[in-house]
Amino acid sequence: MLRYKSTFGHDAARRQARSILFGVIGAALILAVAVLVFVSRAPSADVVVPAPIESLGMQEWPQLQELSRQELDISETDQSDDQTFVEVMPSDPYLIRGKINKNQTLFVALKNHGLDVSDIHQVITAMQEVVDFRRTQPGDKYEVHLDADRRIVKFQYEVSPEDISIAQREGTVFLAQKLDVHKQIEEKRLHGAIQSSLYQAFVDLGESGELATHFMQLFKYDIDFGTDSQVGDTFSVLVEKITLGGKFYRYGRVSAATYESRSKGRLEAYYFDGDEKHVGYYDGGGRALRRTFLKTPVVGCTMTSPFDLKRMHPILKRVRPHYGIDWAGPTGTPVMAFADGTVTFAGWEGANGNLLIIEHAHGYTSLYAHLHGFARGIKKGSVVRQGQVVAMVGNTGISTGPHLHFGVKRHGKYIDPARIDATHSHTLAGPALVAFDRKRDVYRAALSAPGLLPAHVLVDSSLPHEDSNAHEAMNTGSQ
Repeated sequence: MLRYKSTFGHDAARRQARSILFGVIGAALILAVAVLVFVSRAPSADVVVPAPIESLGMQEWPQLQELSRQELDISETDQSDDQTFVEVMPSDPYLIRGKINKNQTLFVALKNHGLDVSDIHQVITAMQEVVDFRRTQPGDKYEVHLDADRRIVKFQYEVSPEDISIAQREGTVFLAQKLDVHKQIEEKRLHGAIQSSLYQAFVDLGESGELATHFMQLFKYDIDFGTDSQVGDTFSVLVEKITLGGKFYRYGRVSAATYESRSKGRLEAYYFDGDEKHVGYYDGGGRALRRTFLKTPVVGCTMTSPFDLKRMHPILKRVRPHYGIDWAGPTGTPVMAFADGTVTFAGWEGANGNLLIIEHAHGYTSLYAHLHGFARGIKKGSVVRQGQVVAMVGNTGISTGPHLHFGVKRHGKYIDPARIDATHSHTLAGPALVAFDRKRDVYRAALSAPGLLPAHVLVDSSLPHEDSNAHEAMNTGSQ
């Protein structure tokens, strides 16, 4: 009789062992996933995550609070710090062209070309007489002219097409000087009317949107061009136009501007520098255009939802307060600080998306939600100035389209940003007011005179007064 050895008991044991093994592995995997989730959701040690911002009216969708976080700090560049832009001309092996890279000094840039170190030291020493290398920026251009032994015979440094310096070998030393750039500055008067938008009105005059933006910045405390401008409103502006080599290069200073608004009346802006303590823009009565608070933190955007404590919620179909103002605009539109202050939070906050909170004096706090990203250097603890670009309009968090939700608190209670009474920062008086009145009258005459303005042409860009005028450019709109 054949006998068969039973394997039933052994198979059961093996199955039981495998089950235990798989159970242990599964438990370990579950534990690992739980640890990763906990770590990923734990707040950073140096970031205080605020409580949910109830005023933004986002608690209707608690199931959507855990959105995927978007890393949107678009201020960082992808440029490598250790790479040097080099262009060796194929037809001229004795010419090197380069640009200063991020976190790079001129000495390092030149040394990376394998140039003689003693030549580099001499060139930089000579150039320090005409160039402040402490203010060099990434993108500054340079040219190096070499002899047959790869020794420097001429060096050129370009901060901008208006600011070029050279150092040339004379015997055993280098002599440096600023180049005389043929620059023309003509003062032009522009006059137009609104047909569709202020931006388009400037474009119709053959000007760029940059000038339109600066014009809007001048009056940002008095009017919101996205909601208050109307067809038929008119404007005038007196602006410097700078040409290099016969071609338009950039705008200079806006000396005067007016806006005739059907809803706001006549608005005026005049540049005044007769008093060193109060340089900037003033209205017709000598009151500084700069106010304690901005009227709106964005320019050229459309208000889509006002502050309304009895707003009917578009989705819930019931009354739900809206503790702020929504401004619709293209993604990337600059967002400005409402007033001087300190950043208390800058990061992701659930349904609010990228959120920025700034504390100001006198108990005010401003909030900016759904941001695309933050400006360079904006983080908790950053000190910001009124009008400084701190972020960009976006579409993050619970949002149906690119817009900015802007809220303001006073002593912890939300208030309507549109009803804030922003007073003038100061008003001219005494001799300063007398000097201003004279200059204002000259500007008024220039803006209203028929025909073309006589152009004043300044060829020598090295004259200090003319240089300072030209470099005023588009940077005085915050005053």
